Amino acid sequence: MRFPGRDYKISSAREAGAEVGRPRDVQRGRGLRRFLSAILLLGLIAALTRPGRRLGRALARRLDARVECFTEPGSNTYVHFFAPIFEHLYRRVAEDAARELAARGRIHRPLILDLGCGPGDLAVAMSRRLRDARIVGIDLSPSMLLWAGRHATTDGRLRFIVGDAADLPFDDASIDLVVSTLSLHHWTEPAEAFAEIARVLRPGGVALIYDLGLLSFTPAEMAGVATEAGLEPADIQRERVRGGLLSSFYVRFKLEGFPQE
Repeated sequence: MRFPGRDYKISSAREAGAEVGRPRDVQRGRGLRRFLSAILLLGLIAALTRPGRRLGRALARRLDARVECFTEPGSNTYVHFFAPIFEHLYRRVAEDAARELAARGRIHRPLILDLGCGPGDLAVAMSRRLRDARIVGIDLSPSMLLWAGRHATTDGRLRFIVGDAADLPFDDASIDLVVSTLSLHHWTEPAEAFAEIARVLRPGGVALIYDLGLLSFTPAEMAGVATEAGLEPADIQRERVRGGLLSSFYVRFKLEGFPQE
C-alpha cells in the first residue's frame, strides 16, 4: 500500500534537517535526553506505588503528546532509536502468535490484526514467522503509517490502515488473532477497545495484548475494564511474559474469542 504524499513528506523532512544542520541535531539530542529522563522517572513512580501506575499512564500519554513521538518529526526519532530496542519483544510476540495459532489449528491463511502497529516492525516479524498469514496493521498516527507503509506488500498480505482500537473497521467474528505491543497504556478508552476486540475475534480466536508492566493495568484495574466492556473479569487474563530479563519488563493480557451463539 502506498500513502499519497509519503515520499514528498519524508524527503522534505530530510531536506529541512540538512538545511538546519547541527543546531537541530543538538536540539533533538536534548529532547531525547529529556524523554529518556522522563521515562525513568515514570518507571520509578509506577514501581513505588499503585496510584503511581495510574499517574504514570496519565503522564506517559501527556509526555507522548509533548514530545510528539508519534508525529513528525518525533516519529523519525522513534523509528531510529526506540523501535530497535523492542526487536526482542517483537520476535517473542511473533513466536507466541505462531504457537497460539498452531494450538487452535488456524495455520491456513489466518487473519491477524496488529493494534497500534507504529512503524510496522511487529507486523514484519510476524509475516516472516507466519508466511501464510494475512496481517493488517492499524494505527491512529498517519506519520507512523508513512513508515509502516514501506513494508506493505502488493498482494495485500501485509497492509496498514489508519484506525482506532475503540472503533475497529472489521466485521464481527472476522479476525483469528489480535496482537498489540506497548500501546495499551495509551488507550484513552480501554473498555471500548476490549469490547471491540471481543467483537471482531472469531470463535476460537485469541487476543494477545503486550504492555510495559510498570505502566500497565493492575489485575484489579483490568477487572474493572473488563466489566465496563461487558465482559467477565476472568475473560481477560493478566500474564507475565517469560523468556529472560528483557521479557520480564512486560505483561500480557489474553482474551479468548467467544463461541458463536
